[in-house]
Amino acid sequence: MKEILSPLLRGFGQLIFMPHAGAGVLALIAILINSPMMMVTGLVGGLSGTLVGQRVMVKQSYQQGLAGFNGVLLGLAAAIFLQSSALMFLLVFLGGAVCAYCFNWGMKRNLPLLTTPYICIMLLMWLLLPTLTQPDGGYQLHWSDAYILSAVLTGIGQMGFQGNLISSILLLIGLYLGGGWRAVNWALLGSICGALLGYIVSTDHHLLAVGFAGYNGALIAVALAIISGHRLRSWQPWLGIIIAVSLTLLGFHLALIPVLTIPFVLAMWVVIGIEQLKTQIKP
Repeated sequence: MKEILSPLLRGFGQLIFMPHAGAGVLALIAILINSPMMMVTGLVGGLSGTLVGQRVMVKQSYQQGLAGFNGVLLGLAAAIFLQSSALMFLLVFLGGAVCAYCFNWGMKRNLPLLTTPYICIMLLMWLLLPTLTQPDGGYQLHWSDAYILSAVLTGIGQMGFQGNLISSILLLIGLYLGGGWRAVNWALLGSICGALLGYIVSTDHHLLAVGFAGYNGALIAVALAIISGHRLRSWQPWLGIIIAVSLTLLGFHLALIPVLTIPFVLAMWVVIGIEQLKTQIKP
């Protein structure tokens, strides 16, 4: 049981890039507080991915929760955008397994797939299954009268698709458990950049208040500053934040497909591509 439970919890912690069981427990509680349905679908996707990862992944990667996190994200996104049905739950379970297999395939070939597996499967489900008239983001407890401050905090919550102030605080604690104040500070910095740019371009106040402007900025800030180890003076986190936030706001303006974490992935690929190009042309 422990061989499954611990990696599953770390998969929830990986929502904020923290392979820490305590962070995973806090993420699970944060999701439950905001939306019990999201918790259930997240567990379904995360469990299937973890079970597949146990079979196909190297032990270290599996134990870090890398098998389940795409499945967790798939489950959370499905609960937000799709009508609940037996078919939806079945596809989340199967999709979580496919996500783990694809992510492992990418790791073996040194391909940074990041959250691409769940994005592709979620968009396919979104096209094929009945969708909700309005996305169901849960209780979304926020400060409408102080929407900029609310935007900064819930931008952290939206790293795990939770636009809820209490959930956001729990995820902040999870960031501290896994990465200390450095992780907390970078996540807040990314979210602040998103909130400010969203305000400058006159983004809808409700969208700002529940964190939609800042979550991709927070994600890439933590990924590049904490996981990749770049410092405050490094260009990588700042370029990543700018690209991720800009693409997020553009995506909400166009409203063609669910934005999800597409801006985060594209921004990461740009930064990685520039780094590789500089390495190749360096004398």
